[in-house]
Amino acid sequence: MGIDPALMTQLINGMNRAGRTLPDIGLQVERALTTLGLSLWGPAQLSTIGRQLHDRIPTLQGRLDLILATPDRRPGEDGVLWADESPWLSKSPSEGTAAATALAARLRAKIASHSLDAESVAELERHKNDPFFAVAFLTLMPPRELKSLIARAYSSDLPPGDRPLLYDTATQDRFLTMLSTLLGTASHGVGRMRLAADYADRLIEDIGHPQDAFAVKRLLQDGDFDHTFLLTLVRKLHDQDLAHPPDLSLPRDPWTLPGPRDVSPGDLSPMGTALIALAHHPAVAQDFFTDPARKPLAYLMRTHPWLGDADADLGWAIQAATTEFRDHDLPPGGSRGYKSALIASWAVRFWSDPKVQTNLPSTRPHLGTVLTQYIGDVHRSAQIFSKEVPGVVSGLDPAKELPGWKPYGSRFDADEIRRAMTWAFEDEETFRTVAAAHGLYAVRMLDELAAKVATEVERGFITWQEAHPEATQQQRDNMRQDILEERMARSGGAEFAGAVGSLGMTTWLVTDAANISSIAKAKADDVRLNSFKSLTEQVVGLIPMPSGKFVGLMTDTAKGLMFDKVPPSHEEQARQDADTALGAAKHMFTDLTASVMMRHGLFGDASAQTHPYYYEDFSPGAPGHFIADRSIKPWAEMNAEQRSAYDEWLSLPVTARVFGQPDVAIALSFKAAEKQYGGDDS
Repeated sequence: MGIDPALMTQLINGMNRAGRTLPDIGLQVERALTTLGLSLWGPAQLSTIGRQLHDRIPTLQGRLDLILATPDRRPGEDGVLWADESPWLSKSPSEGTAAATALAARLRAKIASHSLDAESVAELERHKNDPFFAVAFLTLMPPRELKSLIARAYSSDLPPGDRPLLYDTATQDRFLTMLSTLLGTASHGVGRMRLAADYADRLIEDIGHPQDAFAVKRLLQDGDFDHTFLLTLVRKLHDQDLAHPPDLSLPRDPWTLPGPRDVSPGDLSPMGTALIALAHHPAVAQDFFTDPARKPLAYLMRTHPWLGDADADLGWAIQAATTEFRDHDLPPGGSRGYKSALIASWAVRFWSDPKVQTNLPSTRPHLGTVLTQYIGDVHRSAQIFSKEVPGVVSGLDPAKELPGWKPYGSRFDADEIRRAMTWAFEDEETFRTVAAAHGLYAVRMLDELAAKVATEVERGFITWQEAHPEATQQQRDNMRQDILEERMARSGGAEFAGAVGSLGMTTWLVTDAANISSIAKAKADDVRLNSFKSLTEQVVGLIPMPSGKFVGLMTDTAKGLMFDKVPPSHEEQARQDADTALGAAKHMFTDLTASVMMRHGLFGDASAQTHPYYYEDFSPGAPGHFIADRSIKPWAEMNAEQRSAYDEWLSLPVTARVFGQPDVAIALSFKAAEKQYGGDDS
């Protein structure tokens, strides 16, 4: 169904005026004709037309209200709103009210006798997307009664000794899900089809009582809520929380808790009731977390004590608020992506605080996801030795090291990033997530720059060749190699080496944060050590992501490539200077750099002394052949002969003619990072 609200409103207003005036006009015409002694058929019909117009107004108004109250309405051309009307069981407010009245009475009777049945819930479910029914039902069932109904559904209204053990609460749980869905549907109402203005205030009355808090928590858990409605409600809950901060030291009698008997209802603080709703509504979470008057993020992360796994729900909400929207196509004031970056910068600062880490022990995976989505900003922060204040990188090009479109970035402080990662990496999956993202980002950056160098070399060679058409093949090969070596020493090659050095610093930071002990002394079954070894051995197998794709979206694929393969043990073949995690990381990054260069022909072709195929021992068919698909094989996929050959080739003096600067950049970057960030922060 499609309606232009402006035109429909004009039509209804016009019909309303015509309905009132046409009968009067008809009466005046009849009087005039009677005075003249004439009797013509027709004027009386104006009264009939007027009544018909008036009678049609409620139906048209109902259709307008219905489409405006539909959450999934979508805009079309010329101001038309479209919506799928198939889920609307009620076609008018009167139909919705009649159905809601009957079902409300049925549910009251069933729950009063503690005999809620699946058939009644199924009937409620049929109306879950019906705005006429939803508004009527929640008007007939005011907040106080609604919360009481929820308590009785689980027999929480009975004395502790009389409460039955509910071995199967599927019907009750489904009932609460439907109530939440209906509340979400009703919250989108407009005009005459809307909840009362004070509905939010009445809903959170007595929120300090466990029964009321449980009911509100469940009512907010599943619905798709109107932005303004939910934001207003969450702000009120925050104010209630501040006025009456939770005290977890107080005893909780399990016999008087709401919900199913012997099942924990979770955190029932005012803000604890809203966390899942915030996670489901990232835009609301953004507007709430950035409230300049309340500044709730600091309170929720630093001060608010959380019961059970509620801190994980907070982490989920922060993750949604920082990662759901990434843009750079709007001014800061109107950009969701700007708010995402701003919240991320402050949240990471708070996560670096040991007090927050103690308060939010279950949020490590959420911090890892945030860092993954902002891995470019993590990399940039590692290069800035001065203290950074949380904020947004709001320039026209927030990530200048990569071409193309980039979203708003976050300003992080490297020391804070390191402290946050060190804590987060105690969770194995979080370490894998961030390490994979950094590996993917490094491949993307080096691949872009290597392609740039290859283009420079090709253009230089074509220019020379056009000027020397008589040159022999040997002369052409020699000149191509000369141009390659010259470009690797300056211009694009210098830029490539600089990127290698900067990425090496970030590699050091991530590796150091993993806090892995000496490989020689670590337990063979240490989970994080084995994951790190898998990372160092497989990262070369990553391929660059398509240009324009966001790194964070590709991280799961990268994790699968690096960690799903369990390599055999190569302890006996370990490199001599890789007895520490940082030593292994340096080799990993060396392998990655060399493989990217090989993929783009920056070691020349098979005729060049800098290419492995120049030597018979490294060529196809030889036991030491370590090239596959124009790239260097991952270390884990090499056998002993291939590893030995690869190390020998990389250490040849002639190879340094193109690899020397990147190799030096890696060594210097690790030393610089250790000097800057290697101090003990504990």
